[in-house]
Amino acid sequence: MYHKVTKDAGQLGKFAITPAELEADFAFLRDSGYQPVTMEALIEFVHGSGDLPEKPIVLTFDDGYFSDYRYVYPLAQAYDMQVVLSIMGKVTDELTADGRTDIIHPHLTWPQIEEMAASGLVEIQSHGYDLHCTRAGASGARRRRGESEAAYTERLGEDLTHFGTRVQEVLGRTPTVFTYPFGAKSEGSDGVLKDLGFCASLMTEGRPNLITRGAGDCLFSMGRLNRPHGRGVAEVLEA
Repeated sequence: MYHKVTKDAGQLGKFAITPAELEADFAFLRDSGYQPVTMEALIEFVHGSGDLPEKPIVLTFDDGYFSDYRYVYPLAQAYDMQVVLSIMGKVTDELTADGRTDIIHPHLTWPQIEEMAASGLVEIQSHGYDLHCTRAGASGARRRRGESEAAYTERLGEDLTHFGTRVQEVLGRTPTVFTYPFGAKSEGSDGVLKDLGFCASLMTEGRPNLITRGAGDCLFSMGRLNRPHGRGVAEVLEA
């Protein structure tokens, strides 16, 4: 699990690494025989319609930062690595409309996303349309205090359906994986996703997953290993 890639030393930390660190990760994975795959490939394997390489690994990048286009995409091309980007719909719409990249945390625009997706190296998945926000009472995809089950199901469904429609308009496909903002979910969250047609969901918890062919439920609420600044992917995988 990656987030931002930056040369700004002041931003480095748990969720931000340097381009040099990312390239070192890619080189290690290549030299160690790992083969990055998309979430779609993993879904196809579990549902019996595809196979995986001997040492598969899924490289996920959350939030849709501009650094995905500036640093991640060129390195994916150079190392022939497939990556999965979970983007936010509303901020993507806003950045595409005004074109700004001079803010502290610039994000991707739809033309950049379209270019990367067309390469076959970048898979676009859902981080929600407006779930990753900081408004009072917001809790990502988690059910809010006092919110009825019906209201929660409607709110989550409307947000994810709207996001899926935007991706369909741009890329001609609908996301099949939902990455929970902040890793926040409720007991019935995955059930709502299944009803909406999602095939998998990703959490932020650093734990292993048991992937079983024919068992679709193993693809929901999957854990991921976070790669922080100063701790290479080799060390992360050994933990």
